[in-house]
Amino acid sequence: MSRSKQALATAGVAVAIAAGAGSAVAGGGAGGHGPGASTAVATYLGLTPAELRAQLQAGKSLAQIARAQGKSVTGLEDAIYDEAKEHLDADVAAGRITAAQEQARLAELKSHLDDIVNRVGPPPGGPGAHHGAPFADAAAAYIGITAAQLRTELEAGRSLAQVSAAHGKTAAGLKAALLADAKKHLDADVKAGRLTRAQADARLAELKSRIDDLVDRTGPPPRP
Repeated sequence: MSRSKQALATAGVAVAIAAGAGSAVAGGGAGGHGPGASTAVATYLGLTPAELRAQLQAGKSLAQIARAQGKSVTGLEDAIYDEAKEHLDADVAAGRITAAQEQARLAELKSHLDDIVNRVGPPPGGPGAHHGAPFADAAAAYIGITAAQLRTELEAGRSLAQVSAAHGKTAAGLKAALLADAKKHLDADVKAGRLTRAQADARLAELKSRIDDLVDRTGPPPRP
């Protein structure tokens, strides 16, 4: 979500890292627009998640949608931040992350909120998701299991790297598979005119800088 969430490089990946739960506030799951399609954000905007997703797919940014709905961009960013914090608070309470990790991720999310709400275009395909499809599909295909099996193992508290190792695959190979999948989707966005080559390259570079965090994170996959 630049991505910290498909925005540090894509707003989705941006949320994935800052929220530490993939697209912790995403409603799109499979290639969600970071917090764009979440129930809390849609509620703030006075839309259903489906209506919000449709507008994002039509090429509008979250900020543009907010203004059209008579809502403030500041309030929108607050809604995104508050929802991320709610999920992170739950992760702290469950012992999945520490309070210090929560604060670091919230700080990172906050620093990229402007990127997230101003990003335009349809939901990113590859780097826009963490443990959700199509990221999960690419990881599962490399590991040699189904996406459902991968989700089950992630929900048991394993990281993508741990699941990969348990099935005789390397973390390096997993990272390469995820990056290749992200590049494929970004290349498709460039071909379709949704991104410039420079934008796609920047988002892929940002994802590369975060790939260790993505594969080493433990805990359940993002909530729908």
